[in-house]
Amino acid sequence: MPNIRQNLPIRRLAGAVAVIATLSTAAPAHALLFNLTDTGNAQANMGFQAAASFWESLFIDPIEVNITTGFSALPPGVLGSAGSNYVSSSLSNMRTALGNDATSADDATMVAGLPAGATYSKWINNTSTNAAAHLQTGVTDLRMTRANGKAIGLVAANDAAEDASISFSNLFNWDFDPSDGVDVGTFDFIGVAIHELGHAMGFTSGVDILDINGTARFSDEQFAPFSTLLDFTRCSATSQAAGADMDWTVGNAAKDFAIDGNCNALVNNAWSTGVNFGDGRQASHWKDNLGIGIMDPTLASGNVAVVTERDIQALDVIGWTRATDMPTPGTLLLLMSGLFGLGAARYRGRHN
Repeated sequence: MPNIRQNLPIRRLAGAVAVIATLSTAAPAHALLFNLTDTGNAQANMGFQAAASFWESLFIDPIEVNITTGFSALPPGVLGSAGSNYVSSSLSNMRTALGNDATSADDATMVAGLPAGATYSKWINNTSTNAAAHLQTGVTDLRMTRANGKAIGLVAANDAAEDASISFSNLFNWDFDPSDGVDVGTFDFIGVAIHELGHAMGFTSGVDILDINGTARFSDEQFAPFSTLLDFTRCSATSQAAGADMDWTVGNAAKDFAIDGNCNALVNNAWSTGVNFGDGRQASHWKDNLGIGIMDPTLASGNVAVVTERDIQALDVIGWTRATDMPTPGTLLLLMSGLFGLGAARYRGRHN
């Protein structure tokens, strides 16, 4: 089964109002580093590096993430698209690596809530094994993006291979500097870049694999290894009652965000549920237009994209290490003074 690119479509409704916050962009000496290729557009290069600098200011994992960037004619209505390279792991190895990497209280909760043995179970439907929702047991493996694997030590920190590729549509007008707002009729380039980098960091769901291969074409066993680390935060009252460790079904039923393994929801109805068999949005996103975070599946023109504590928390619990001086409460509006200029300086510095 092929990997799926996570796409960010247009939203035609205005986004939620956000609270302005100030964010330090000073990076620790052992910090996270994104290596970006040249997009062929000087403004885009600066904007993309500004987006990378934003994530580098929030997380301090001492790794290098290699991203191939560019512009292309994406499908109609799609602003950006991320295609990650993945690594596989057994549940046991992932749990050990995530435990060794844990630094926050949320990390500890996540690790404690993972299945203790060598296998996990999924609440799944739309397979040739059984089209109806049912419990699949005995699953041993899962996968994660290479960048996520680096963050928890399953991939060498400075491995030079490509971790992900990110494409931006050349069919839209972009605002490359949202520090003065986003012009009407244009889209927040830095916000979209932050969103796509979030996918590369591991904000993905294997449910999208099920969604594009539905109508009972493949068996439970064939879908088994496509669960992602983030999928352990995807649950429902139904999956919990069935004894499943995640809700991997497609359809319109609500999926909650929880990190404790018992589906004590931090956000109810948190997740999108599938393009083809769900709510029309890729499952690798928050629920559309609820203001949960920048990993919302759509973005409206003239709007500044918003990162929230939920975005940060989701990446934290799958293995990214928070900076100790990062702002955690409230909402982060990406109108940070000097961010675009910082991105310009650092991009030139890396590629001379």
